[in-house]
Amino acid sequence: MENTENPTTSLIKEETTTNTTNTTTNNNDNNKNNVKTTEDSKEQPKPKGSNINNNLKSTVGVLDNVKDDQSWLSNLKLHTFDHMIDISRTICKKCEKKRKYFCYDCCLPLGDPENSPKLKLPLSVDVIHHPTELISKSTAIHSKVIAYEDVNFIEFPEEIPDYNLDETILLYPSEDSCFVKDIDFSNIKKVLFVESQWHNARKILKHPKLQGIKCVKIDMQKTMFWRHQRHGDSYLATIEAIYYFFKEFHLSQNNNQYNGEYDNLLFYYTFFYNLIQTTYKQQNRDFIRKDNYIQ
Repeated sequence: MENTENPTTSLIKEETTTNTTNTTTNNNDNNKNNVKTTEDSKEQPKPKGSNINNNLKSTVGVLDNVKDDQSWLSNLKLHTFDHMIDISRTICKKCEKKRKYFCYDCCLPLGDPENSPKLKLPLSVDVIHHPTELISKSTAIHSKVIAYEDVNFIEFPEEIPDYNLDETILLYPSEDSCFVKDIDFSNIKKVLFVESQWHNARKILKHPKLQGIKCVKIDMQKTMFWRHQRHGDSYLATIEAIYYFFKEFHLSQNNNQYNGEYDNLLFYYTFFYNLIQTTYKQQNRDFIRKDNYIQ
């Protein structure tokens, strides 16, 4: 789940005490030691219509900010952002709606699709999406745009299928969840992420078709998400949780070696991060600012 960015499939929640990042919506004392990824954050007050895809129109300075960025995002091995600078709001060829950067309804990149990064994931992904979460604000959508064939959005509650319990895991910091690095993946084919605010995550997890699915958790991480939220910085945006899951999965399967294989899961996330940093710096806009966020 996300910092209310939009629900995305993954989650982070609870106060952090140990080193684990969780993914979903659980606020129990049991999960104090887990970091969860959720969409349970309040959006900050902002100028009318300041939606990333719609109104952060000026990309001037974004590439400069990328060069100057001192955050860990600058160390990712990402596809170039050059083609993103000139993308304007345009008509999606599939649904004919006007979008920018990508169509969040069709999950297709805009502009020349050949210029957009693509990934093949080692496991199939289902994002269980709560209906109250706005798809237009979801970071989990980024994973579908980047890895279209391997990511599916499942609408809660009516679309949840019957899962094979031996082949499926769920990213969620429950009492009995195991760390990704401790899981035997020999039979695992699918991983589930929850896209909802924390107070809705429990409702999703109580669905009869999700009972008995093994829960896993990722190590505790620190979010770079820009939207204001009530929780601490260990509450990840969903796409962050998805990224960290696949990074840890790769490490567990490759003798602890990782060379940026899944960094492009954060392609759009990193672009928007730099776009917002640039906007903050260039304009004196009426935002609630996160301490030490603007570099």
